Amino acid sequence: MNFKFRYNTDKISCDYMCMIENRKENYLFSFLLSIFLTSLFHAQNTAPTCIGNWGPPIVNQTFGQGNATNEWYGPLSTYAPGASTSTTFVGAAGPAGNLTDGYSGLVKNPAVQQGSFGWINSADHTGNTNGLMLLINAPSTAATVFFEYVMNDLCPNTTLKLSIWVLNVNSPGTCSPNYQFPNLTLRAVDPTTGNILGTSITGNIPVNSNWKEFSVIFNNTSSSSVKLQIINNSVGNGCGNDLAIDDITVSPCIPSSIVAAPSASTRLCPDQNSTVTFTANLTGGSYNPAEYQWQYSNDSGATWIDHGTPSTNPNYTFDSTGKPPGTYLVRFKVGPQGSSHNSQCNAISRNETVVIGIPPKVNDTTIVSCFIEDNPVTALFNLNNANVTSETAITKKYYPSPTDAMNSTNEIMNPLSYNAPNGVVYVKVFNVHGCYSIAKVTLTVLAPVYSNILKDKIICIEDKTTLDAGAGFNGYEWSTGETTQSISNVGVGTYWVKLKTGDCIAIQHVKVYASEQPVIKSIDISNNTVTVHAEGGTKPYRYSMDNITWQDSNVFLNVTRGEGRIYVQDLYACEPNEVKITVLNLMNVITPNGDGINDVIDYSALGIKNNLTMNIYDRYGNNVYNLDKSRGYKWDGTFGGKKVPTGTYWYSLFWNENNKNKTSFKFSGWILVKNRE
Repeated sequence: MNFKFRYNTDKISCDYMCMIENRKENYLFSFLLSIFLTSLFHAQNTAPTCIGNWGPPIVNQTFGQGNATNEWYGPLSTYAPGASTSTTFVGAAGPAGNLTDGYSGLVKNPAVQQGSFGWINSADHTGNTNGLMLLINAPSTAATVFFEYVMNDLCPNTTLKLSIWVLNVNSPGTCSPNYQFPNLTLRAVDPTTGNILGTSITGNIPVNSNWKEFSVIFNNTSSSSVKLQIINNSVGNGCGNDLAIDDITVSPCIPSSIVAAPSASTRLCPDQNSTVTFTANLTGGSYNPAEYQWQYSNDSGATWIDHGTPSTNPNYTFDSTGKPPGTYLVRFKVGPQGSSHNSQCNAISRNETVVIGIPPKVNDTTIVSCFIEDNPVTALFNLNNANVTSETAITKKYYPSPTDAMNSTNEIMNPLSYNAPNGVVYVKVFNVHGCYSIAKVTLTVLAPVYSNILKDKIICIEDKTTLDAGAGFNGYEWSTGETTQSISNVGVGTYWVKLKTGDCIAIQHVKVYASEQPVIKSIDISNNTVTVHAEGGTKPYRYSMDNITWQDSNVFLNVTRGEGRIYVQDLYACEPNEVKITVLNLMNVITPNGDGINDVIDYSALGIKNNLTMNIYDRYGNNVYNLDKSRGYKWDGTFGGKKVPTGTYWYSLFWNENNKNKTSFKFSGWILVKNRE
């Protein structure tokens, strides 16, 4: 069944009273009207719900406080501005007698109006000393609005709960058995348009000394004002229907959870990671739409600074640019749109902490490291030894270039043993705030320091020598085990010494060579002159025929014929090279006439020599004859079977000595041949 109807409260009041007067005659009408009113109130009282929590009261009307002497107080507008009543208000100047139907007054205790009513003795609900309540002997006419209270500066666009505390002031048994219980309708009305925003029916308020709370929940519009109307539902002027009201409150529905969730780390650094975005997360509440005012504080919440103006944007970006380092708190206030000026309409999120750090103070520095022996232009560097800051609780990362350091690319992953030549790396230093600074680290390879006096030596193979590394080193260690600057009695061989300079050690190798002995390559003997030809070893050479007397010349004059020896030494004067020589006693004249005397030249006695040959030349250099083994090393003064002409001839005699070096000998001279024609 669908109903479409309009109503007027005055008309309802009349119809209802008429129905009461004629209830005996028209029970059906009474029944139908009861159903109509119930349906009407139910339709108006489909209350919204609060998904969240009820916030602190925006309105808290306590009707004020009296004093210790007076019983009655007024006017009502003084103690409850905005409140009015259609009843006759009994103030301080009014009668002190009975409050009859349709009368009301501000009192500290209902018992002030004892009389025949027997009202209970009760303090006001607020609990204040000498606190006041509004005492009402309700009108006898049903559907009468007997109290109104206009409240301003409420929260628009949200769900509100309007509450009131009511006390049935009648004493038990006073009106029995025909007792009229107070029964009220609470109605929230838009004071501008008159639209009903919500209603709630108390039902019969029981007879006892307990205050009862009744509420009406409603959604208001963009209006920030509402009017409370209290309507009498009891009928007749019988005994009862007497009440007191106190503590009218209005509370907004606020979210149960309000969180400002950061999108990233809340540790910021100027000119680096300088911003963080927060998003307002609401659970529950009835703001439609919600309006946010973001705030930050740099004094631990003592004062708050608004960021921008209120808006419906739930996001806020905190920017550290221009803000001094320190700890900041971030929060937001949220409420229905248009209520940011009213702190009572706003819920406040929990505080989030943002730390703006100070980048660490750094300085460029240099680290040094000893060369790598296999590659002396490089060294292994422990980059952690780079003293670029005095701050503690820091983290370092290393990069090959400033661009890499800025972008955190190509990080050096082996900083404890970084192999590099002279150059630079860059260290990115982070502190606990996540802020960083970049410093340059110069890498210096400590090159090996060698002795400039320790040189290879050449000695006679039978000799010993001394190796001296020189002064100026921090330590020495020889391959022989000595730890002195020099070592002596060193023979031919290969040695090394570790030379310590500071923390670095260079290994220097040195060799002691056996000198190369000079070799007597050949000897020329011409008559009594001996010329020695040597090679090898180290010049200059020295020569001797007795190993005692030495000369620089390789020519010996007037050498006695017969056996002898030649000695040669080089620069090192080692054991000399020795060759045995023979200065021949040659005949210089032959007369090949067949008489058996001086007929031939005979060198067969030299046949024991190696490679013995003899060449004979005429005065023109023509080869006349060659003596060799096949000819018995003899010449009879003929050439081609004919006698050579009488004259002087020259000869050269060659052989190799039977020694290790096969020394070559050349013996030269002349011979006179006399042939008879």
